[in-house]
Amino acid sequence: MKSRPARLKYTLARWLGALLVALAACTATGRRETAALEEAVDRYRQAQSASRAELGQAVARVPCTEAAVCEARRTCLAGIEPTTRALLLKDEVASRIGDLERKQLAADAPEAQALPGKLEEATRLLEIGRKNMADCEKRLIDLHLRY
Repeated sequence: MKSRPARLKYTLARWLGALLVALAACTATGRRETAALEEAVDRYRQAQSASRAELGQAVARVPCTEAAVCEARRTCLAGIEPTTRALLLKDEVASRIGDLERKQLAADAPEAQALPGKLEEATRLLEIGRKNMADCEKRLIDLHLRY
């Protein structure tokens, strides 16, 4: 039979071992989730305007169980969502200007009159997106350093 100090030492060693295994598992999960998020955000950044909405949704679908990764994903989506909306508005305005130039849309039509407001909204959304994407980049760097 083991003495009380020996049993205590054995129990403490088992708990410490279990803790180290748990920490290693958390780190591995965080590393995988961070890599997936970084990859999804990079694909979004490099995409052409037409595919950005789909790639923004791919960022939203990146799995996260680690709180820091989930927070980074939320921050990145706070930049991606307004940017995507802004680019869609910009494309819509460009298309309608083309219609104006081809005389397929009258300059006094309500749709034509709404174009400056849509362009202002796109500019406002781009500014929000730019600020939030800078925060996203900081979060991704922090995650990269952490995991």
